[in-house]
Amino acid sequence: MIPEFHYHVNWRSPGVHPGHHRSARQGGGYEFAGHTLLTSNPDPRNLDIRATLHDPFEQLMVRTFRQRSAIPVYVVADLSASMGFRGTRSKTELLAEFTSSVAYTAYRTGDFFGFIGCDSTILQDMLLPLRWHKGAAPELLENLKNLRPRGRSSDGLNEVVPYLGKRKALVFLVSDFHLTLDRLDTLLKALVRHDVVPVVLWNSAEFDRLPSWGLVNFEDPETGARRRLLMRPALREKISASFEKRREELGQICALHGREPFFLIDRFDPDELTRYFYRT
Repeated sequence: MIPEFHYHVNWRSPGVHPGHHRSARQGGGYEFAGHTLLTSNPDPRNLDIRATLHDPFEQLMVRTFRQRSAIPVYVVADLSASMGFRGTRSKTELLAEFTSSVAYTAYRTGDFFGFIGCDSTILQDMLLPLRWHKGAAPELLENLKNLRPRGRSSDGLNEVVPYLGKRKALVFLVSDFHLTLDRLDTLLKALVRHDVVPVVLWNSAEFDRLPSWGLVNFEDPETGARRRLLMRPALREKISASFEKRREELGQICALHGREPFFLIDRFDPDELTRYFYRT
């Protein structure tokens, strides 16, 4: 069963399609927007007698309302080789679970959903065009579960802006974020038009479940570089501290660009993601 969460945005949707979110457009909603002439909005059901009596030109006035509108929702996923890490759980399996949940939740909310996968470039076979997808979640789940990332970089993230369209969208940017802070800053600046939720996908085996003693082989999946280290308590603590420092740095830089990151480590808790939205 695909897990579902709840999300909301604090901006008004410019979309014309009716939906769940606050809108900048007038229509058949319940949010009062103001008054206008009956000749401009010929709906006598919304006639406002008090506003009519106060009009200096004695013209008939009606109430206007804002409709609720749908928004675009995207998952932009880093599919470079580092996302193929397998520890306590495969990162691609966790990505699949998260993405299918976003797709299903968008469908249930009445929003449009799209998916963009990248490694060193945009992966054309991992594109799902923006539309109202009823059956996208199970298909995405299978495709991502079977994926074996091999890309040597995540440079394709820099190419996603034209694929997101001109309308403001809610964008879940999913990556392990093993990129320089300067490059992350540039990426978030390029996405400034949109409401970006950085989703940091880590595996505790990378930093927390290391042995206290023994020889450990480390490999950079994107460069292929290998290194054997003698693990000891001091080195184990140093690696753990570096991840904690990285967590703080990601929190600071992402908050400067709109939202704090959501950390997805080992398992996806939809209730925790719901709480994330209602506390930010």
